[in-house]
Amino acid sequence: MKKRIVIIANDTTYVYNLRTAIIKELIKRDYDVYIVAKIILFEKELNDMGCHLINVNLERRTMEIFSNIKLLLEYKKILKRIKPDYILSYNIKPNIYGGIINNKIKATFMPNITGLGKLEYPSLTQKLLIKIMRISFKKAKVVFFQNSENMEFFKTKKILSKKTKMVLLPGSGVDLDV
Repeated sequence: MKKRIVIIANDTTYVYNLRTAIIKELIKRDYDVYIVAKIILFEKELNDMGCHLINVNLERRTMEIFSNIKLLLEYKKILKRIKPDYILSYNIKPNIYGGIINNKIKATFMPNITGLGKLEYPSLTQKLLIKIMRISFKKAKVVFFQNSENMEFFKTKKILSKKTKMVLLPGSGVDLDV
């Protein structure tokens, strides 16, 4: 039986533009790749690659509690149904909510920190997000970082457990060969 990997991100445009190379490699290695994201663009291209697309109603910028709870429950339902072996997440909400759900389903969780957003600025929101991230990243096997400043922030704020491996990526961006 093929291993299942779920990629959770904000939207399909992001996934296609920045993660096509990793998706192609995973499919080449015989993984079933599920993409859980808001479907905006590149639906046909991702389907043609062999991905299973699952649309979610993700509003990136809203802090409205009910829409965020709804998104969390939507992720829970999807992940319980798929029963992934691995979860690779990108962006703040997919990272946090994917980690919270993973604490129950116990896949290998690998969030990717693409930036800090509101976490960069000292505030009550920052303190709350750090506490939530400690919970959601509690069982992360590895956390990938796009830059050393973000990795240092996680170390300084003691967000990750001592068992969690931290990996600084050499960079990411648009693959011009796609």
